[in-house]
Amino acid sequence: MTPRYVLPTVLAICALGLPACDWMPGRPKKADRWVAPEEVADFGKLYAGNCLGCHGLGGVTGASIAMDNPVFLSVIPRETLSEVVSKGVHGTAMPGFSKAAGGTLTKEQIEIIVNSLIAKKPAVPPGAALPPYSAPLGDVARGAQVFAASCASCHGAAGDGGDKARSVVNAAFLGLVSDQYLRTIAIAGRPDLGCPDFANRTPGKPMTDADISDVTAWLVSHRKNEFGQPLVAPQGNPQP
Repeated sequence: MTPRYVLPTVLAICALGLPACDWMPGRPKKADRWVAPEEVADFGKLYAGNCLGCHGLGGVTGASIAMDNPVFLSVIPRETLSEVVSKGVHGTAMPGFSKAAGGTLTKEQIEIIVNSLIAKKPAVPPGAALPPYSAPLGDVARGAQVFAASCASCHGAAGDGGDKARSVVNAAFLGLVSDQYLRTIAIAGRPDLGCPDFANRTPGKPMTDADISDVTAWLVSHRKNEFGQPLVAPQGNPQP
């Protein structure tokens, strides 16, 4: 081979071999190479990118209920959790993450999130006998009595804030959440914020299903705008 053909030949051989040369300077490792969003299959990455900011996890507190709350995981049906992740909750800050709902996650990715969360469900349900996840609203007058006995020590006699916790009758708060969300918090609490669950809110006296339905009705009765006019509850899929 004549000298003038040596360099082009060497360059051509190197170019063909570059895809296999992970040792080349500046070339990312296989594990660090770019992965298309729809191909991400790691729960940690999927949760961090889509859920962590609102729901927290593993000690990280979010704006809404933590997805590793043991009572929440014990009481919510798997199908409901999957539906909420896929379709969101109309009228609330919870969007649908499926592509059909305008989100970016595939059906397989949603299954990864749901299955990984359900895997955190405790083997034995915590506390007393679990109430149903969803139920019709109860009696407002009885709910006022339940609130006084189980919640007022933290949230104040009128629910507008106390020494330990803030208002639960704030118009902006009630306008953003669904009836089901209020029931879910009555059941599962917010341990990350110091709010006990239904079995531990009053020591030695777990809240009954009727108590939960009644206090939820009392909270819903306060859903009014700044002018005192009733607001329509967010409609759509049940909200966790």
